[in-house]
Amino acid sequence: MKINYKQLYLDHHGSTLDTVDYKGGYDFIMNQEYTADGHDVFLCGDGRSPVSISEDVYYYAHDLTDVLKNAIQNAQAIYCGEEIYDECYIKDEWEQWCEQEGLIEWNDDEEKYEVVGEDDE
Repeated sequence: MKINYKQLYLDHHGSTLDTVDYKGGYDFIMNQEYTADGHDVFLCGDGRSPVSISEDVYYYAHDLTDVLKNAIQNAQAIYCGEEIYDECYIKDEWEQWCEQEGLIEWNDDEEKYEVVGEDDE
């Protein structure tokens, strides 16, 4: 059975992540916005408080992977805009994050990862 690393990681931390359809009611929102003069910036916060330039606004997307990971580890319901999700290559991180957390382990005999504690019956 193929492992859904993303869901495994989210479930482990009691978090949810939407990247396409914004439904509302999120604890944490990551979205791309544009300045008045046409530059891209990334807003990351609870979406309810006033935006803090020094805490919630990011100019570079490469920092956002850690921002998302931290929100997940804090068991939050998260909306991450699809453009951020794609630009940061987050879809490529799930397997590594699961391994770092000890959620999966390599099975030399089968030459594949297995979920820790899951029996093959």
